[in-house]
Amino acid sequence: MHNMHSMRHVSLRNAFPIFRVLLLSLLAPASGLRTVADEAPGERPEGSMVAWYHQIPHRRLMLVVYPAMAVAAVLLLVLVVIALRSSREETLPNKTRRQSLKVNRLMVRLGASGAVEVLHPETTLVEDFRQAFTWTRLGVFWVAILLSFALAVFGDSKLFMMKHSVGNIASMEACEAACHADPTAQCGLNDIKFEKVEKKSCELSGTCKEDVPSPTVEFVKCTFNVAPEAWKVDLVLVSAIVGIYLIVEGLPAELILFGLNCIYGILGIISVKQVWGGLASGSVVGLALLFPIAAAIEETGVLDVAIGVMLGNPQSFIVAFFRMLIPVALLSAFLSNTAIVTMMIPVIVSWSRTLGEHPGKLLMPLSFAAQLGGSCTLIGSSHCLVARESVDKTLYEMSFFDLSYSGTILCLSTFVLMALSLPFLASSAAAAETVLEDDVNQENLYLVKFTLRRGSSYVGLTFELASIQLKRLPGVRELVRNPAAGDVLKEDEELKFLVDETGVTSLRQIKGLCISSEDALWALGMERERRHLYEVSLSPSSELLEEPLDFDVMRQVFGACPIAIRGKESDIPVAGDIVLLEADERYVGTAMWQEEFSITRIVPNSSPQRVGGVHDKLRCVLVCLGMATLIALVTLEVVDLSAGAGIFVLLLVLSNAYSMSSVYRNIKGPVLLTIAGASGLSAALQGTGIAMFAAKELTKCAMPYGPIGIRAAVYFLCAFLTMFMNNSATVAIIGPMLATIARSTCAPTDITCQQKSIKALAHVMTFAAGTCLTSPLGYQTNLMVMKDGGYTFADFAKYGGLVQVFHLICCVLVVSLLVDMFDL
Repeated sequence: MHNMHSMRHVSLRNAFPIFRVLLLSLLAPASGLRTVADEAPGERPEGSMVAWYHQIPHRRLMLVVYPAMAVAAVLLLVLVVIALRSSREETLPNKTRRQSLKVNRLMVRLGASGAVEVLHPETTLVEDFRQAFTWTRLGVFWVAILLSFALAVFGDSKLFMMKHSVGNIASMEACEAACHADPTAQCGLNDIKFEKVEKKSCELSGTCKEDVPSPTVEFVKCTFNVAPEAWKVDLVLVSAIVGIYLIVEGLPAELILFGLNCIYGILGIISVKQVWGGLASGSVVGLALLFPIAAAIEETGVLDVAIGVMLGNPQSFIVAFFRMLIPVALLSAFLSNTAIVTMMIPVIVSWSRTLGEHPGKLLMPLSFAAQLGGSCTLIGSSHCLVARESVDKTLYEMSFFDLSYSGTILCLSTFVLMALSLPFLASSAAAAETVLEDDVNQENLYLVKFTLRRGSSYVGLTFELASIQLKRLPGVRELVRNPAAGDVLKEDEELKFLVDETGVTSLRQIKGLCISSEDALWALGMERERRHLYEVSLSPSSELLEEPLDFDVMRQVFGACPIAIRGKESDIPVAGDIVLLEADERYVGTAMWQEEFSITRIVPNSSPQRVGGVHDKLRCVLVCLGMATLIALVTLEVVDLSAGAGIFVLLLVLSNAYSMSSVYRNIKGPVLLTIAGASGLSAALQGTGIAMFAAKELTKCAMPYGPIGIRAAVYFLCAFLTMFMNNSATVAIIGPMLATIARSTCAPTDITCQQKSIKALAHVMTFAAGTCLTSPLGYQTNLMVMKDGGYTFADFAKYGGLVQVFHLICCVLVVSLLVDMFDL
């Protein structure tokens, strides 16, 4: 055996003479350092430098560092060749041409003189390679290689020791034999523990009666420390750091996490079952089915009505502030907070006008309220389900309303501080709004007529105020009205709008407005998910020219209803006119369609809302009642979330309340892949002992401050990571550490203490990861409100940072109080 080790060392050193010279020359000053090798030490030469070199763990270098260095060298060589080639191609004629473009009068008029770009309809392989492997990414790759080299040379795998339990052990001698049989185990006197535990047998099936004697059963427990393979620790640690950097840089989190998951599976770091375990999880399946359910609820229009009732017409700003926050948090606890914010932004922008306030006074709090509410139930946000999966279920399994008690108190208390901190939001968000009136070119717009419905919120408003509100909608450019109609809008009054193709969709979503061709649109049928807005150009040979567009003919022949002609108020088209019409997708592209229309373009997301009809009201009742029933059954643990959601979706499709195409369209693949990839990363961090090591170090730093300090440290770590990466990925990284932290703060036999500790830590982690208030990059709703609110990064740091600090203090105190004292 000794000869085999010696031969392997000699062959490896001879195979890599260049690395040997580099190591001996660059690291000579470190010849006196003590290192740890993977192989048995054997006999070492007496010279200190040579002895140090012989201790370099060649297996770790072979499996991690050397292949990475080879790949990095190839990438560097290719990038250098591309850079030299690009510099040679920048010839004098090209420079002269680019300079002439910059001083061209037409380019200056277009405002592009400072940024002239050559358009490339199709990129080359070289350009694709240069975009994928930038100098920055290659630099990070080299840093990762140096880090892995340092780990291989100086890293001690004993730092990542893990506990391993063996059953069916009868004696201490058998426990020691099992330990010595494992090549990765440490079998010192302090590493092996053999103990007998007596438990009442009735505890296995139920609660024992005090007056009835119960027999005891003896359980034997054999545990010893196991060291993971060192190269696996190096690879997982370095790849996780590089993956986090790529996510922060902007690459999709689902791509990076799932890619790491597959790499770990191929290399045997995690099992194939663990690779795909995330997708097979009941929580992930339940979340996938909840997406179309939430879309079905949004489609009913009940949320618009509920929000309108909750917002009302407050007379003061502070009342309006709380009337906005509470319903947003409530809805976000059960539905997608991104969808809630998307729907609320135009409502809040218009609503703020009626209050005489800048929208920026409300939009950032709107985003914060959605985040706070999303952490109040298990289905409020995807990271809550990830938290349920990543936390050790033998100690704690999160139920549907576990987060609701602490989350509700956190929401209300944070709302109060948000109101008190509004002066810190006034610097930029409350500045006077400057409205730039664009020149309205009627030749490129449609003139569409709408009527005010009875009971509309716009009835009684002045024309100027209504015009300001409605012009904030996407695609709406101008509001036209008869001057003799008076200053105040009345019921059933006709309004004319100059809009582009998207403006019609925006105006049709306003409940108080009715498009003039509504009766004709209803005649197209009830399959509204198949209908879309199309822009069509009439061909010179069309039979529709020089005559008013007849709806009956259009409906029978094209399955369509004309809405307006671009640049015209009349309904008599000529050749080349562009007509906006709503049509059934099954008629588009037929032979008759192609003969009459030379160009066809669909307007994205332009299907009409499924509201207003008799069937719509019944569907609304059934969907809302079904959602309430699902929540009740899951809360009472009568059905599992995934099974209950699956039955609900099945009933929606069978009752024709929702189509299968809509179900497929609303299942969000990126979110599911993120959760699945995070599950694999979590398993790799646990299997290599990295999660346990990080948890021990975190506990060691915070232990002097007690449980409060440990929970505050977990909050700070989660909030910091969420500023730069997906909150689901943050939870997947931190979640596996919580069991170790909980066991470190309690006695080994005190299971009740461990359960309470991990429950409190899981709640703190979920609230912290789901609430990113200091940076617009941390959460998608923050980015959504930046434009309309006029915010900068400094605004989030100043206002959101203050709220985040209060949320940290309140979160730790509230969770500690409710979990430790009231067990809620």
